[in-house]
Amino acid sequence: MNLKNSESGFTLVELITAIVIGALFFGAVANLISNNSYLAERSKDVATTNSFVENKVEELRSAGYLSLSNGTIDVTAELPAELRAPKSGSVVISSESTSIKRVAINVTYNDQGTAKTYSYTTFIGELGVGQY
Repeated sequence: MNLKNSESGFTLVELITAIVIGALFFGAVANLISNNSYLAERSKDVATTNSFVENKVEELRSAGYLSLSNGTIDVTAELPAELRAPKSGSVVISSESTSIKRVAINVTYNDQGTAKTYSYTTFIGELGVGQY
C-alpha cells in the first residue's frame, strides 16, 4: 500500500495575502459608498437651494418692478429646513438703470463643517419679463 500525503490547504503566506487583498477591497468599497453618500447629500442641498432661489425670484417678479425698493432683505427665516445650520440668506436689490433692477440672492449653509455660499443674480425690468 502506497500512502501519500493527502493533506492540502493554504500556506500562511497565502492566507495573509488573501486577507490583505480582501481588506484593501472592502476599504475601497467603503470609501466609494462614503463618497457617493456625500455627493448625493451635496446635490440635494444644491437642488434645494436652487428651488428656493427660483421661487424667490418668481415671487419678486410677480410683485413687479415698482414694488422693489433698493436695499438688502434678510431671508434667513425663509430658507428651507433641509439646509443645515448655520445658514443665512439675503436679497440685495439695486438699480441697474432707470428701468431695470438688479436682484442678487445669496444663500449660505453648512456643508459638512464648511460654509458653502451660492450667489444668484437676475434682472427685473419695468416693462416685465424679457422687456428691458
